[in-house]
Amino acid sequence: MKPPDRLWSSAFARLCLVGFCYYASVYLLLSVMPLYLARGGLADITIGALLSLMNAASLVVRPFTGWLSDSHGRRPYIAIGLLGLVLGTGGLPFIGTSVVLFAVLRIVLGLGWGNLTATANTLAGELVPPGRRGEALGYYTMFGSLALAAGPAAGLYLAHAHGYATAFWVATAFAAAGLLLTLSLPESRRPEATPQPLRLRSLISVPVLGPAALVVVHALMYGALVNFLPLLAASRSFGDIGLFFTIYAVLLLGLRSVAGRLSDRIGRAQVIAPGLLCGAGCMFLLAIATHRWEMLAGAVLFALAMAGVQPPSQAWGLDLAVGGRRGTAMSTVVMAQDVGIAGSGPVLGWVATRAGLPAAFWVAGAAGLAGFVGLAIAWRLGRVPRRAPDQAAAS
Repeated sequence: MKPPDRLWSSAFARLCLVGFCYYASVYLLLSVMPLYLARGGLADITIGALLSLMNAASLVVRPFTGWLSDSHGRRPYIAIGLLGLVLGTGGLPFIGTSVVLFAVLRIVLGLGWGNLTATANTLAGELVPPGRRGEALGYYTMFGSLALAAGPAAGLYLAHAHGYATAFWVATAFAAAGLLLTLSLPESRRPEATPQPLRLRSLISVPVLGPAALVVVHALMYGALVNFLPLLAASRSFGDIGLFFTIYAVLLLGLRSVAGRLSDRIGRAQVIAPGLLCGAGCMFLLAIATHRWEMLAGAVLFALAMAGVQPPSQAWGLDLAVGGRRGTAMSTVVMAQDVGIAGSGPVLGWVATRAGLPAAFWVAGAAGLAGFVGLAIAWRLGRVPRRAPDQAAAS
């Protein structure tokens, strides 16, 4: 299927609705899950490890999904992914307090997530003109921000007012709605009769490893927020953190498309670099925060970080795809995100257990700062493109 000349089409709009559904399913439980696990008196490192199972499982399956979707098309793997979300969240009301069963469902959820996200992101970049990939991915991920704007607060409300099971059922309903919508999605490419041979270079896109490394450190900072901000806020009596994620998500509604469009015009690295600095600044601010307003200021900084890093890095991955293997390229970038988030749970959980929750945020901020320095060195050595991608030559 040839991308249309315009950015918005009915196919792209339907895909954005699918994205909203699966992001809503996950973000509804974003703030609920740490508190749900903490009820049983689990240690911080245990909570972090359990929550990270989703990203660890997605990391296992993701490279195979990219390889297969390059041969068989995107839509089947989007549907499989949403089915995993339905099963992974729909089983939560039935497991009681079993940590083992929670871990199993978290793995099922992760397997679905691994099939879903990179494949849907790839389709978003293929349904639009190549020279507007950054802008398109900015708009597409903006629907995730819309879900995030209301999801955590709504999830906490449902859990507190009606019980955790109600929150789990609502999350399941969003995943099921996305699965139904997937049936109306088009394919962006004709499936190949014979897939590429299974080997390491078929699963990983080597040209994309540079942007992927930056995504790892950004995701480590994001993992600190997801896994440990609810606990930090509770320990310092900052109150409900739902407002943090609402501010963060509302700002992202406008920032994602602006950052993506800017990266189309001036270059990917020029937008990613300040994004990494903002992420590090957020981590350092949270580490020393003593008032609620400081926590909320961190939401502003991390909105700038997410907008500056995520859409441009994903578009950069598609720019660097070789031989039309855009699914593999996107999988490599998103796998890097999995590595960062999955690693943040046990690594920062260990730091928090040994040195306290603030230390975990100091370490995450240092990682973001290191990513900025590495990008600056690569820029100085001439290993980073100093201009926007050539739209005329874009594949």
